[in-house]
Amino acid sequence: MLNRIDGELLPIKAHYFFFNAATGPMMQFLPTIAKQMHFSPSLVGKIFMILPISGLIAKPLFGGLADKFGLHKTFFIFFQVILAIAFYSINFIPASDYSAQTNLTCNMHSYLELASDNAISRQDIENIASVPSDDVSSCSLSCTIRTVSDVKALCNSWNITKYCDLAKKITANDVGNLDKLEFEAYFNNSHDLPLEQKSLNLRISNASFSDGQVYTTLCRSFSLRIPCQARCPKVPFLDQLIKDISSSQKPQLPAESFRWFLSASIISWIGMAVVVSIADAICFDLLGYERNKDYGKQKMWGSIGTGIFGLSIGYLIDVFSQGDGLKNYAIIFYVLLLAMFLDVVVSSTLKKSNLKVHNEPSIFYELWPILRESRVLVFAWWCIGAGMCTGVVWNFLFWYTEEISLSPSDKAWLKTLQGLLTGIQCFLGEMPFNFICGDILRKIGHINVMSLVLLVYAIRFMAYSMITNPWLIIVVEILHGPSMGLCWPTMVSYGDKVAPSGTKATTQGFIGAVFEGIGVSLGSLICGYLIDVHKGVTTFRIFSAGALVWLSLFWILQLILQRVKAYPLQQGHTHLMSYAPPDDDSIHMTMCQEMQTY
Repeated sequence: MLNRIDGELLPIKAHYFFFNAATGPMMQFLPTIAKQMHFSPSLVGKIFMILPISGLIAKPLFGGLADKFGLHKTFFIFFQVILAIAFYSINFIPASDYSAQTNLTCNMHSYLELASDNAISRQDIENIASVPSDDVSSCSLSCTIRTVSDVKALCNSWNITKYCDLAKKITANDVGNLDKLEFEAYFNNSHDLPLEQKSLNLRISNASFSDGQVYTTLCRSFSLRIPCQARCPKVPFLDQLIKDISSSQKPQLPAESFRWFLSASIISWIGMAVVVSIADAICFDLLGYERNKDYGKQKMWGSIGTGIFGLSIGYLIDVFSQGDGLKNYAIIFYVLLLAMFLDVVVSSTLKKSNLKVHNEPSIFYELWPILRESRVLVFAWWCIGAGMCTGVVWNFLFWYTEEISLSPSDKAWLKTLQGLLTGIQCFLGEMPFNFICGDILRKIGHINVMSLVLLVYAIRFMAYSMITNPWLIIVVEILHGPSMGLCWPTMVSYGDKVAPSGTKATTQGFIGAVFEGIGVSLGSLICGYLIDVHKGVTTFRIFSAGALVWLSLFWILQLILQRVKAYPLQQGHTHLMSYAPPDDDSIHMTMCQEMQTY
């Protein structure tokens, strides 16, 4: 059996495995990493609108340079290193914190008073009630001392040595020169949390200062009421509550944090775009014309890498986050570095250092006959709709699972659930449908399959919106096969059929640009905005209705083509259209959200 293994192809198989093992889980969890850093949905939508466009610009730019100077293998390995460094740098970006104006009050017991102009929502109350009663939580407070009485109260009530010394000599003129009172306030959820319609009072049990000393916060003869700025980044339900009740305030998102995240993401995406395009070119060059049908067998190792590591990393994140209020994503970055290191090692053993360069007509010269084809333009309309739906699943499905995960048990194993979704999408969704896609296309035709994809997306989005238990999404993900699993192979195959003579490569590039650069980008932008305004349930229902509207317009355009052009495909007789896989076997290209790495 070992004699049948082609040693020349082992490095490219290993590359696909390690590369997707590194980047697949990273790309899937990147939106939720941004969420934990307090990036808003609309901001994340804007980021994921920019990323596909940056990849589309990078591929022809660096691909052309590699062709011109014969630097294919050099660029291949160089951009692997670049994307690994850029992705890993995200681990060091400080999260932004929401803060709210509160009052520290003292009357027998000390309380942190959170008041809102709006009524505290039912969801906030449920989040508070879901926290185990024996949990001890903390918030960071920065308070302003306004009077001499405040200084004396801190001495007599909390017995803070520093303020007892000050109380003996301070005057009213000295108060304005005092540093802010900064400390960590601890409260126990077993204490009652008096909740009124527009305020929440947290009973503080202890206070810890920068010197490490802990003080009890019982009040004695003095009362106290001073304004404070509160941050609770380690307490998810309070952090969300502060965000909700301080709707007039904006999150304190440091500009450098956003710039760092955006820059690292763009550099990473450019690196992935270059690596993916050169890897596929190297793979076809290694296979040669006679064996190019075996391309899918090489690419499948990428799917296996994403599926295995996606499943395991989700579980490991939950394990390493036990007892923490926030998820610890460090394991993703360590796996990324290890897998990319192994990828560089195996890639350096590739025998192909440079590829044959063919003198082909300019893409702009070939693009005009494509744009003149009404079939291609109607097909592009479908590609945009399918791309928008795909962008929603890629970038906001995990976000939605976090939104509907309310119970402590759901939150404790949320990343395990997301890892399971990755495995189901890979092994039960896309892989099987990549193999049966050809039979489906032969039996019902391309137009009907494209219609089926949009219809299944509409059903899928509506099912998401009706789910209250996040674990039930596992059942819905069976629909990933007849939606995304059929989407990309059908798109590549149909594009191969409708391409004007001599423009097949340009047509495929045009289709990819429309699907990703317009569809995925636009879907991410719109979905982020809608989630920010209407939350996930309403957003998925809007996209469900939108998919049906897009499908209806697609069929109207097909009917118009019937009247304009009279041949079997335009007359709706899709069964008369012969099916054959594209020359480069690209029907196997959709493996475990492979398009995310373009």
